[in-house]
Amino acid sequence: MACVFCQIVAGALPCSEVLVDDAFMAFMDIYPWRPGHVLVIPRHHATRVSELDEPTRAGLFLRAARIADAIRASALPCDDLHFAVNDGRAANQTVPHVHLHLLPRRRGDLGRLLLSLLQRPLVPVLRPAPRDRLDRQAAAIRAHL
Repeated sequence: MACVFCQIVAGALPCSEVLVDDAFMAFMDIYPWRPGHVLVIPRHHATRVSELDEPTRAGLFLRAARIADAIRASALPCDDLHFAVNDGRAANQTVPHVHLHLLPRRRGDLGRLLLSLLQRPLVPVLRPAPRDRLDRQAAAIRAHL
């Protein structure tokens, strides 16, 4: 089981859970671009969106929309959100498992966002965000689901 997200689904690796049901999981990104950065994944492995059946594709976005509403309702800094899917290696998909990023945005944060994008290649040498911080953010979002 080489896929890190499949290891999370199996319970072999920890995560800061936001939502878990029979078909999907949502958890905090351990290398967040912004506070409240959530990943939504199907529980079964698929590398590309085209590998998902129609109900799974729809379910992915339905859950993402519900979590986006919860992020907005929480105290986390969020005016709006990016919904982003990097579909394949050439699209900068770093984990080969379909995942949708929910990236909270604030008015005027473009400079900081661009800086974090430029630092993205350094992720392998950076430390992940502290688990207690991610757990608190996950709890803040879950409180509004």
